Amino acid sequence: MKQKVLSLNKEVMVSILAIIFVVAIAIIVHAAIPADVNAERFDSIFVKVLGFPIVSVFYFVLLFIHCVVTMRYFGKVSNVPKLQIGLRFGVAFAILYFFGMQEVVVEVSPFREWGGDFVNYQFLMGVGDAIPVLLLCGTVAYLTLENTNIYISIKRLNRAEKIKVVTLITVAFLIERAIGYETGIITSACNTYPIPCYIWTILFGIVLGCSYLVLYPVFAKEPNKLLLSIKLVVLTIGVNWIIFNSFIGLIFSGFMPQVLLRSGIDVIVFFLSSIVINKYFVKPGICA
Repeated sequence: MKQKVLSLNKEVMVSILAIIFVVAIAIIVHAAIPADVNAERFDSIFVKVLGFPIVSVFYFVLLFIHCVVTMRYFGKVSNVPKLQIGLRFGVAFAILYFFGMQEVVVEVSPFREWGGDFVNYQFLMGVGDAIPVLLLCGTVAYLTLENTNIYISIKRLNRAEKIKVVTLITVAFLIERAIGYETGIITSACNTYPIPCYIWTILFGIVLGCSYLVLYPVFAKEPNKLLLSIKLVVLTIGVNWIIFNSFIGLIFSGFMPQVLLRSGIDVIVFFLSSIVINKYFVKPGICA
């Protein structure tokens, strides 16, 4: 029992130190990105009371804690090798941040219009989020997880299944966002920049599909398909996507309800798509 407690304490300490390290990297990288940011625009109650630096640190700590908790909790019972678990979670979160940063939301950026400057700036911001989470997941998985179940066969999707998965998720996300854009339920810049807006929507739907494929082997041994969807789509990708989007709500007054609404609808549609996938697209058994 004492040995288990010591081991757990070591794992927790490694995770905490890793989170602190990558939060520092993320803050430094973002601070070093050249842009004319007017801090007076950050008018949320959180910024007024705590200050922008503290709010930023809190956000990254919360985001990366979720990454570590989900990876360790679900990784411990997976039959995928520990380093592969870290890389899979890291890649899934990294592409979520990198491409999520390109969403056409000019009104909360340092720029007045969408264009090359916006894309370049968001590209650097995305890199500043993606690299730390890759380092975090890879390091924590390697140092704290064990290869206990790696001799059990891993369920993988074949090429046809992968194409169906990505296609369904992309189409579902596109339809959901298009309805949201056109009805005004989801605030967007589609009226001003329709082509970039819809290109991003299609691209991010593909990203969601790819994140599902990347993480699927980690969760594939779960026999209950509904529970698999809840663990993979809702608790892992979904909650992380909501936290990632919440930064805008944390620094701008009045944005949090819209942020939670749009990301919440995204997760619901993603979840429903995964139920269809597991029921009709994915065959039982072990695939190469």
